[in-house]
Amino acid sequence: MDSFNPSKRTRDEFERDNQHTELDVDSKKQHLDPTTELVTNVCKDIRRIGENANLTSQIDDISYISNPIVAEFEKIDKLRVSILNTLYAIIIEQPQKITSLSILILLCNAKNFLVSKYVIEFFHSKAQGLLEKVSEEQEKKNEEKKDEEMKDEVEEGEGKENNGKKEVNEDLQREDAGIFNNLKSILKFLACLSPIIDNYSIINVFKQFLNLSIDLQKQTESRNGIAEEIFYNTLISLPYLLSNDSSEEIINHCNDLLEIASNFEIKEGAKSISLLQPFDSKLNNFSDQLPYSPEKMINVIYPSLLALQGENKDWANLNGKLFLNFKELIDPIIETSLKNNVISNEIVKHSLPQLSLPSVETLSTYKPQGLIDDLWYRNTRLLFQVYNTTEFETVPAVNSYFGLIFKDLAFDILTNLSFNKNETAIQLSILDLYFAKNLFAPPGSSVDQLTLINNDNVSGENNPPLSTWKIEDIAVESILTMIFQLPNPLNYEIYYYTVLIACCRESPESIAPVFGRAIRFFYNNLETLDYELKIRYLDWMTIQISNFEFSWKWDEWVKDSQKFKNLKYHPKKNFIKNLIAKEVRLSNKNRIKESFVTVHPDPAATDKLILLDEFYQYLNISLFPNESKYIIDYDNELYGNNDELKEVLAKLEFERKEKLANNITVSPQEELIYNFSNSGLPLHEGSSKVYDLIIANWKPNSEFYDLYKEISTNLDDYASINSDKFLINLFFQTYAYIGSRSIYSVVSLLSRDIIKLKFLSGVEIKDENYQASEFQFPVAELAEQHFDNKQNWIIDSIFRIWVHQPQVVFLILEYLIEFEVLKPKYLIGKTLNLASNLIIENVSCMESVNRILINFSKSSNDEFKVLTLKLFELIVNNLNEITKTLETNNSDEVTILKDFSDEESEDIELMNKVDNQWLFYEYKGLLKSYLRKFSIHNSNFIDEIETIFKGIENEPVRNDTLNWLIEL
Repeated sequence: MDSFNPSKRTRDEFERDNQHTELDVDSKKQHLDPTTELVTNVCKDIRRIGENANLTSQIDDISYISNPIVAEFEKIDKLRVSILNTLYAIIIEQPQKITSLSILILLCNAKNFLVSKYVIEFFHSKAQGLLEKVSEEQEKKNEEKKDEEMKDEVEEGEGKENNGKKEVNEDLQREDAGIFNNLKSILKFLACLSPIIDNYSIINVFKQFLNLSIDLQKQTESRNGIAEEIFYNTLISLPYLLSNDSSEEIINHCNDLLEIASNFEIKEGAKSISLLQPFDSKLNNFSDQLPYSPEKMINVIYPSLLALQGENKDWANLNGKLFLNFKELIDPIIETSLKNNVISNEIVKHSLPQLSLPSVETLSTYKPQGLIDDLWYRNTRLLFQVYNTTEFETVPAVNSYFGLIFKDLAFDILTNLSFNKNETAIQLSILDLYFAKNLFAPPGSSVDQLTLINNDNVSGENNPPLSTWKIEDIAVESILTMIFQLPNPLNYEIYYYTVLIACCRESPESIAPVFGRAIRFFYNNLETLDYELKIRYLDWMTIQISNFEFSWKWDEWVKDSQKFKNLKYHPKKNFIKNLIAKEVRLSNKNRIKESFVTVHPDPAATDKLILLDEFYQYLNISLFPNESKYIIDYDNELYGNNDELKEVLAKLEFERKEKLANNITVSPQEELIYNFSNSGLPLHEGSSKVYDLIIANWKPNSEFYDLYKEISTNLDDYASINSDKFLINLFFQTYAYIGSRSIYSVVSLLSRDIIKLKFLSGVEIKDENYQASEFQFPVAELAEQHFDNKQNWIIDSIFRIWVHQPQVVFLILEYLIEFEVLKPKYLIGKTLNLASNLIIENVSCMESVNRILINFSKSSNDEFKVLTLKLFELIVNNLNEITKTLETNNSDEVTILKDFSDEESEDIELMNKVDNQWLFYEYKGLLKSYLRKFSIHNSNFIDEIETIFKGIENEPVRNDTLNWLIEL
């Protein structure tokens, strides 16, 4: 038997400069007592089981590790407890090692059966403990519900606030995959130990779970997420019964289990899954261009096992094709060990009692806390695909057992090992070490190499055919599946981004091309990619290329940039623009500009690099395209629309531009233009006093108010100037300008003077906000329109001073909302203004709105409801207004002009129409995104949302949105 596969690597080959090696106790020369040293070494060896490509060496390691275990397991309590806990941690956090660990226990059983007896009893106890925890959690929730119902109306408001806080805390506590997901790993491990479990009693446990899932699903006409998860987990674990036993008896048991599984009824119901679809046809505009139609995991698990079982029900499609074949190497060692065993020369088998399962009634109302458990509970799970876009497979078919099991293992590793991203990356990268040696192509195989292998497979030259599956593709696709999980990723997206980066750093030559193919897949499908997923793709790309020196083959996107030059809202044009904007935020314009190069295709060319000046236009990340015109017009209106002053303002702007033109490393602060104290403008003396007052240490309210009144009085001499608007701009722009060194500087200034800012903004200042004997600002009774104006002027003033740095604009405004100087609904209104469509066009704006909504969803249910309904109302209004410009019948689907000639791309009127077509569907995607993103909260006021959605004038879109509500 050839037990060594040269294409596989050891774990050590994935570690660079000992960055990820475990603590070497000897190298530290620590003086440990013999027991502690023994425990440390044995547990370390157990953790590293299987991390060697040579199967013979693996067996030698396992045999070596077993010796101190069987010798000291009963004698040293600390060793026994540590080994059991280590085994449990590994099968939960690194479940790909389950089969290798089972070989250790089978060998230990031959040498000292008490070791395996303890192990089986321990894992049975762990499983039972998890199941009992389900009942305990449900009892606790029932008691809390009763207590809540007993509260009177006065306490109810307080209770709501506490509930909001409680939800946040629960989210923070949900660190692992969940009870039922962890039970799955225990089930897999016990299944591998079936050769030493008496009377195949593990089969009874499988039957228990299958029957529980079937009975639980029967209780309702709609899907039961917990029933589906139990069913799926049981079936995904079933082939593990055959990993160490291929007897006819165990095969018959597996067939019986599949027969039972056939009784599980998948209840689709009338609901569609459009809310969770990663790709959107835009009302049939792209029906024939969707990359794939996602399948439900629950729909494919049973058929995948039937395919594995085969027509002859002999499981030949599994035998030797998935799990490592330890048998030929381990059987002789077990046989020798049994001969030398003074107690028994026969394999000792151990009892495995049935589990006490929660009742169907308990599970019918159970709400899981674990991350993956909760995912099953809330939504139908869809299978996400990135690869297999070539004529051959680079990952197992998504609906095959092989495809499902690798995703299952990767999801568990990513979720339960999230506390160590580097270890997560290593384990995903060496996942192939734990499975059959011919299952994958050699690591690092290029697509060109795989194409040659596939050609030889097709021609019959390779007999049997060689694999074209890439472990790198499986690892990356699994991580991307977690990133693009709808409605929400299980973990913070940044965690998955860093794991991808860590994977690349472990093996850059083999992983980088895999990333490139994924990046191109998403970019090529941007027209149909879900709106929220486009934002996640943008975030990933930003992190990805910024961590690799901003290098990317930008030349691949030049033609698209040119083709869509007269469009603002085409997904590809918008993506390029916002990606460059985010990169500028992370670095500077000059550094990003330097990355816009490509290698000359002609090797004989004297200039080896070609400058991609097409992308220079995107380095201007200002909120508005013509920044100078915006500033001049804004300031001129502020000063009363005076033609002479406009010339002065234009000159100031020209001088600023000229000064900055020769500065290739201009900082964001140097781009600011603050005009108020300029001697050529009216009221400059009073403006200078405002500057001096704010830049000084804290000044009393009385001094602030006196200066405010002084300038207000002076403004009386300028009838054309709106005094309130001028004062708000003067003060707020001055705060922003003085604090321009950093966001922390401006926040420090704003937080110092919150009461003063509230006075300017017109919001209520409560008596308790003042210090004792502190001067209190006079209360102004403002008409609603006047208050609205003040709030909008505050927003405009921050837009004006930081127009060239959108992310700073929105961060400052968010802090003003946090300090209760600004009401959030006004910023929401600004971002959804149809004249600018900032929420669609500018990623900083979208990010800001998301943060605001998330913050209010956690703290104030009433305010969140107001904001969300306002958001939906404005989006619907925009959809209706855009529909009018398209001059389409409201009963018709809005058609997008997807293909147009170069000549047509110069037709501005036509391009404006196409832009509105895209804008229409972008707003529809935005509506879906927010409905789905906050589905838990939105369900509390679904009737109000439905009323708003019924106001959509375009019938196909209205029907779509109302169907989303049904899905909720």
